[in-house]
Amino acid sequence: MENTREILYFQEFERRRIAEGLHDTTAQELIHLSQQLELAFLYLEQDIVQAKLEMISAKKQIKTIINGIRETIYDLRPTTLDDIGWNATVSCLHDSLIQETDIQVHFDIDELDCDDGVTAVSVYRIICESCQNIIKHSHAKNMWIFMKVQGNSIHLSIQDDGIGFQAHEENNHFGMQFMRERVLLLSGKMNVETGDYGTHIYIEIPRYL
Repeated sequence: MENTREILYFQEFERRRIAEGLHDTTAQELIHLSQQLELAFLYLEQDIVQAKLEMISAKKQIKTIINGIRETIYDLRPTTLDDIGWNATVSCLHDSLIQETDIQVHFDIDELDCDDGVTAVSVYRIICESCQNIIKHSHAKNMWIFMKVQGNSIHLSIQDDGIGFQAHEENNHFGMQFMRERVLLLSGKMNVETGDYGTHIYIEIPRYL
Protein backbone atom coordinates (compact mmCIF):
# COMPACT_ATOMS: atom_id res chain seq x y z
CA MET A 1 0.00 0.00 0.00
CA GLU A 2 2.84 2.34 0.90
CA ASN A 3 4.62 1.66 -2.42
CA THR A 4 1.41 2.42 -4.31
CA ARG A 5 1.07 5.68 -2.41
CA GLU A 6 4.66 6.66 -3.24
CA ILE A 7 4.13 5.89 -6.93
CA LEU A 8 0.92 7.94 -7.06
CA TYR A 9 2.64 10.80 -5.24
CA PHE A 10 5.53 10.75 -7.67
CA GLN A 11 3.17 10.65 -10.66
CA GLU A 12 1.44 13.78 -9.36
CA PHE A 13 4.82 15.39 -8.73
CA GLU A 14 5.84 14.68 -12.33
CA ARG A 15 2.54 16.03 -13.68
CA ARG A 16 2.99 19.22 -11.68
CA ARG A 17 6.56 19.64 -12.92
CA ILE A 18 5.48 19.23 -16.56
CA ALA A 19 2.47 21.51 -16.08
CA GLU A 20 4.61 24.26 -14.55
CA GLY A 21 7.13 23.91 -17.35
CA LEU A 22 4.44 24.18 -20.03
CA HIS A 23 2.86 27.16 -18.28
CA ASP A 24 6.14 29.02 -17.89
CA THR A 25 7.38 28.39 -21.42
CA THR A 26 5.00 27.02 -24.06
CA ALA A 27 1.88 28.85 -22.86
CA GLN A 28 3.69 32.19 -22.61
CA GLU A 29 5.30 31.70 -26.01
CA LEU A 30 1.91 30.95 -27.59
CA ILE A 31 0.46 34.13 -26.08
CA HIS A 32 3.33 36.11 -27.54
CA LEU A 33 2.86 34.37 -30.91
CA SER A 34 -0.83 35.27 -30.90
CA GLN A 35 0.04 38.92 -30.27
CA GLN A 36 2.56 38.88 -33.13
CA LEU A 37 -0.03 37.48 -35.55
CA GLU A 38 -2.57 40.10 -34.50
CA LEU A 39 -0.02 42.81 -35.23
CA ALA A 40 0.75 41.26 -38.60
CA PHE A 41 -2.95 41.33 -39.55
CA LEU A 42 -3.22 44.97 -38.46
CA TYR A 43 -0.22 45.92 -40.58
CA LEU A 44 -1.47 44.11 -43.70
CA GLU A 45 -3.54 47.08 -44.86
CA GLN A 46 -1.23 49.80 -43.57
CA ASP A 47 2.39 48.67 -43.82
CA ILE A 48 3.03 45.51 -45.81
CA VAL A 49 6.77 45.57 -45.03
CA GLN A 50 6.13 45.66 -41.28
CA ALA A 51 3.51 42.93 -41.68
CA LYS A 52 6.11 40.69 -43.37
CA LEU A 53 8.60 41.40 -40.58
CA GLU A 54 6.01 40.38 -37.96
CA MET A 55 5.29 37.19 -39.91
CA ILE A 56 9.01 36.35 -40.07
CA SER A 57 9.27 36.88 -36.33
CA ALA A 58 6.18 34.71 -35.78
CA LYS A 59 7.72 31.93 -37.88
CA LYS A 60 10.84 31.96 -35.70
CA GLN A 61 8.64 31.87 -32.62
CA ILE A 62 6.81 28.80 -33.95
CA LYS A 63 10.15 26.99 -34.36
CA THR A 64 11.04 27.88 -30.76
CA ILE A 65 7.73 26.49 -29.52
CA ILE A 66 8.18 23.28 -31.51
CA ASN A 67 11.66 22.80 -30.04
CA GLY A 68 10.26 23.37 -26.54
CA ILE A 69 7.54 20.75 -27.08
CA ARG A 70 10.11 18.30 -28.40
CA GLU A 71 12.20 18.84 -25.26
CA THR A 72 9.13 18.14 -23.10
CA ILE A 73 8.44 14.94 -25.04
CA TYR A 74 12.09 13.93 -24.71
CA ASP A 75 11.92 14.59 -20.97
CA LEU A 76 8.98 12.19 -20.72
CA ARG A 77 11.03 9.44 -22.36
CA PRO A 78 14.64 9.98 -23.53
CA THR A 79 14.40 8.00 -26.77
CA THR A 80 18.16 8.13 -27.36
CA LEU A 81 18.64 5.57 -24.59
CA ASP A 82 16.69 3.09 -26.71
CA ASP A 83 18.19 4.22 -30.03
CA ILE A 84 21.90 4.70 -29.35
CA GLY A 85 22.48 3.38 -25.83
CA TRP A 86 23.77 4.77 -22.55
CA ASN A 87 27.31 5.85 -23.44
CA ALA A 88 26.31 7.73 -26.61
CA THR A 89 23.40 9.42 -24.81
CA VAL A 90 25.68 10.60 -22.00
CA SER A 91 28.20 11.82 -24.59
CA CYS A 92 25.47 13.83 -26.34
CA LEU A 93 24.44 15.35 -23.01
CA HIS A 94 28.05 16.33 -22.28
CA ASP A 95 28.40 18.00 -25.70
CA SER A 96 25.11 19.90 -25.37
CA LEU A 97 26.07 21.18 -21.90
CA ILE A 98 29.38 22.48 -23.23
CA GLN A 99 27.48 24.43 -25.90
CA GLU A 100 24.84 25.65 -23.43
CA THR A 101 27.06 27.08 -20.70
CA ASP A 102 30.48 28.57 -19.95
CA ILE A 103 30.80 26.25 -16.94
CA GLN A 104 33.55 23.66 -17.31
CA VAL A 105 31.81 20.27 -17.49
CA HIS A 106 33.64 17.20 -16.17
CA PHE A 107 32.03 13.79 -16.73
CA ASP A 108 33.29 10.39 -15.56
CA ILE A 109 30.28 8.11 -15.94
CA ASP A 110 30.29 4.32 -16.08
CA GLU A 111 28.12 2.47 -18.56
CA LEU A 112 24.65 1.51 -17.34
CA ASP A 113 22.57 -1.34 -18.71
CA CYS A 114 19.54 0.16 -20.45
CA ASP A 115 17.66 -3.16 -20.27
CA ASP A 116 16.63 -2.05 -16.79
CA GLY A 117 14.73 0.84 -18.34
CA VAL A 118 13.32 2.35 -15.15
CA THR A 119 16.70 2.66 -13.44
CA ALA A 120 18.57 3.88 -16.53
CA VAL A 121 15.99 6.54 -17.42
CA SER A 122 15.70 7.67 -13.79
CA VAL A 123 19.47 7.98 -13.30
CA TYR A 124 19.78 9.84 -16.59
CA ARG A 125 17.04 12.27 -15.56
CA ILE A 126 18.70 12.83 -12.20
CA ILE A 127 21.97 13.67 -13.98
CA CYS A 128 20.16 16.05 -16.38
CA GLU A 129 18.28 17.76 -13.54
CA SER A 130 21.42 18.19 -11.47
CA CYS A 131 23.26 19.76 -14.41
CA GLN A 132 20.41 22.20 -15.07
CA ASN A 133 20.28 23.11 -11.36
CA ILE A 134 23.99 23.94 -11.43
CA ILE A 135 23.65 26.00 -14.62
CA LYS A 136 20.62 27.95 -13.37
CA HIS A 137 21.47 28.54 -9.72
CA SER A 138 25.06 27.85 -8.72
CA HIS A 139 27.13 30.56 -10.47
CA ALA A 140 29.81 27.87 -10.62
CA LYS A 141 32.91 27.72 -12.79
CA ASN A 142 33.08 23.92 -12.74
CA MET A 143 30.75 20.96 -12.39
CA TRP A 144 31.78 17.37 -11.82
CA ILE A 145 29.46 14.44 -12.48
CA PHE A 146 30.91 11.07 -11.50
CA MET A 147 29.01 7.77 -11.62
CA LYS A 148 30.42 4.39 -10.68
CA VAL A 149 28.63 1.07 -10.93
CA GLN A 150 29.94 -1.17 -8.14
CA GLY A 151 28.36 -4.56 -7.55
CA ASN A 152 24.70 -4.09 -6.77
CA SER A 153 24.92 -0.30 -6.33
CA ILE A 154 25.10 2.82 -8.48
CA HIS A 155 27.13 5.61 -6.86
CA LEU A 156 26.51 9.09 -8.25
CA SER A 157 28.52 12.14 -7.19
CA ILE A 158 27.43 15.62 -8.35
CA GLN A 159 29.59 18.58 -7.38
CA ASP A 160 30.07 22.25 -8.25
CA ASP A 161 32.21 25.13 -6.99
CA GLY A 162 29.38 27.67 -6.90
CA ILE A 163 27.69 29.73 -4.22
CA GLY A 164 25.79 26.90 -2.54
CA PHE A 165 22.50 27.48 -0.72
CA GLN A 166 21.07 27.52 2.77
CA ALA A 167 19.73 24.22 4.13
CA HIS A 168 16.20 25.61 4.57
CA GLU A 169 16.13 26.69 0.92
CA GLU A 170 16.14 23.09 -0.34
CA ASN A 171 12.40 22.65 0.35
CA ASN A 172 11.69 25.50 -2.08
CA HIS A 173 14.14 24.18 -4.67
CA PHE A 174 12.02 22.34 -7.23
CA GLY A 175 14.94 20.60 -8.92
CA MET A 176 16.22 19.21 -5.61
CA GLN A 177 12.72 17.96 -4.75
CA PHE A 178 12.56 16.22 -8.13
CA MET A 179 15.87 14.46 -7.50
CA ARG A 180 14.99 13.39 -3.95
CA GLU A 181 11.62 11.99 -5.00
CA ARG A 182 13.12 9.99 -7.85
CA VAL A 183 15.92 8.63 -5.64
CA LEU A 184 13.33 7.67 -3.02
CA LEU A 185 11.23 5.87 -5.61
CA LEU A 186 14.32 3.85 -6.60
CA SER A 187 14.84 2.89 -2.92
CA GLY A 188 18.05 4.91 -2.89
CA LYS A 189 19.51 7.51 -0.58
CA MET A 190 20.73 11.04 -1.22
CA ASN A 191 22.98 13.29 0.85
CA VAL A 192 23.57 17.02 0.19
CA GLU A 193 26.48 19.12 1.46
CA THR A 194 26.44 22.79 0.57
CA GLY A 195 28.07 26.04 1.53
CA ASP A 196 30.23 28.89 0.23
CA TYR A 197 32.53 26.28 -1.33
CA GLY A 198 29.73 24.95 -3.55
CA THR A 199 27.45 21.95 -3.40
CA HIS A 200 28.17 18.23 -3.31
CA ILE A 201 25.38 15.70 -3.78
CA TYR A 202 26.01 12.02 -3.18
CA ILE A 203 23.44 9.45 -4.34
CA GLU A 204 23.43 5.69 -3.93
CA ILE A 205 20.86 3.61 -5.79
CA PRO A 206 20.45 -0.18 -5.67
CA ARG A 207 21.01 -1.94 -8.96
CA TYR A 208 18.71 -4.81 -9.79
CA LEU A 209 20.50 -7.50 -11.78
